[in-house]
Amino acid sequence: MANMDNIIEPSRQGIWVAATFVMALLALVVAIVGVNRNSELLYMTQTELLLVNQKIEALQGGKAPPAAPAAPAAAAE
Repeated sequence: MANMDNIIEPSRQGIWVAATFVMALLALVVAIVGVNRNSELLYMTQTELLLVNQKIEALQGGKAPPAAPAAPAAAAE
């Protein structure tokens, strides 16, 4: 049987380290882009909801239905 002490040949270990580092950087970039896109999408959704709310209030003649009562404040412990 062959000697199975090392899965990666010691002479190629540097290449594997470099490849792993590049893949980790790529994963970091993909994660940052995803967070950025999510933040932009959240901002755009909130803006559109505010615009729709303004249009609904304008159609109602400025008379908004009564707001639901606020939740009671939590008691300080």
